[in-house]
Amino acid sequence: MVQYTLYLLSTSQPDSQPVSYNLNISENEENNPESIFNSKLREKMRSQLQQQTACAINNANLEKIIKTWLEDIREGYRTTSITLDLTALEFEEIHQIQDSGDRRIPDLFPPDFSQIEPQGGALPPLDFT
Repeated sequence: MVQYTLYLLSTSQPDSQPVSYNLNISENEENNPESIFNSKLREKMRSQLQQQTACAINNANLEKIIKTWLEDIREGYRTTSITLDLTALEFEEIHQIQDSGDRRIPDLFPPDFSQIEPQGGALPPLDFT
């Protein structure tokens, strides 16, 4: 068994460190790495990387990660580093918020102009001499 390591860095997180994901591959799997990445492993990778980075990894990002890692495995690289701009988990599902807001029109009241006076005069003094 040979250990392959993926390092993922998210540029959206300030001062973030790369997180790693390890995979032990046999010689037969090294020659055919596509057989390793089934749907179960993909979801396991997604959940573990999301937990470590606190960022959401959508399907497109996951495919990019796996595609890059597959290329490196085929070429014989034991470590792969990927840098992506991932959104934070708390902002990923913001469009699904079900809040209609307060749609009541506030009570209207007339303004009170009794205390309003010009301070120092609004016009310059008129001198007709």
